[in-house]
Amino acid sequence: MEEWIKIYSFDSQYQADVTKDILEQNDVKTVIINAKDSLFLLGEYELYVHNSDEKKAISIINEFKGLTKVDSFIMRGPIERLKDELEANDITSVIKVCRNPRYVLDNYELYVANEDVQRVVPFLTGEQLKGWTKVISCTKTTQTRFRVEILNHYHIPSIVIKKRDAKFMKSEINIYVKDEDVNLATESLNELKGWAKVHTVPSANMAELIEKQLGKAGIKAIIKNAPEGFEIFVEGPNCENAKTTISQQKSWKLLETFTSNMEAQYAAGLLESSGIEAVTVFRDDITMMVDVDIYVEEFQLDKASEILKNISTTDNE
Repeated sequence: MEEWIKIYSFDSQYQADVTKDILEQNDVKTVIINAKDSLFLLGEYELYVHNSDEKKAISIINEFKGLTKVDSFIMRGPIERLKDELEANDITSVIKVCRNPRYVLDNYELYVANEDVQRVVPFLTGEQLKGWTKVISCTKTTQTRFRVEILNHYHIPSIVIKKRDAKFMKSEINIYVKDEDVNLATESLNELKGWAKVHTVPSANMAELIEKQLGKAGIKAIIKNAPEGFEIFVEGPNCENAKTTISQQKSWKLLETFTSNMEAQYAAGLLESSGIEAVTVFRDDITMMVDVDIYVEEFQLDKASEILKNISTTDNE
């Protein structure tokens, strides 16, 4: 790793991971190395960046120095309610909003002082969220958002917590509601009143491809896991338009899988600039890496493969 430089070390993997997340959202590639000292048990997680990114990385870290991100979501309400719960337990927190063009963040991110992180963990797992009950878990932000919008329609306040399993590094997004709202919330999310089932597919990837295509047509889609497969629901007035869009669904083929979202987005952008429509799908995985699949239309597969091959060849020269 001659071209990489250590810029920070952390006592906990969680703190290293959230710093890595902030840097990579801002186009800074990072590597975390477990450098555990068996004698002192300190500084066991070291964060490295490429030499060329050192100044940028340090500037970003300094902006968030002393703070650790504990949650984020694209809607403010659920984050503010978690903030209220923390502050009711004497844990000071701050919400950062994406207004600074230098940084690319989720819309609303909740930060606490580094020394308070361990006190916050029981709230993130739900153990200390007194009076709140988890009603559903999602794996995608958009799917979470649509469900929160349904709860808002019924005037049901919610808290959204992005959880990462320390053992498997697998993310999930949990929605909590007040104990007295559990029955109404569960009924609303299960029945999806006002929504209609328009399609069923056998795989989660295919369901997400359809969701993305419907989204491009301005149609919201909720994916439900059912015994016969993955069901696609849309709002009632959009039912016929959704069926038409789905009937015109293109023949997508997997082009390549990336373990870096930044690299995947770069590749997808390059394909789009070459006139090839590309769809990125985040795939759940039990490893530390992020898997992002890129799909293209079947007739464009050879051309797209050649473009990515040329990228790889150029990078290696």
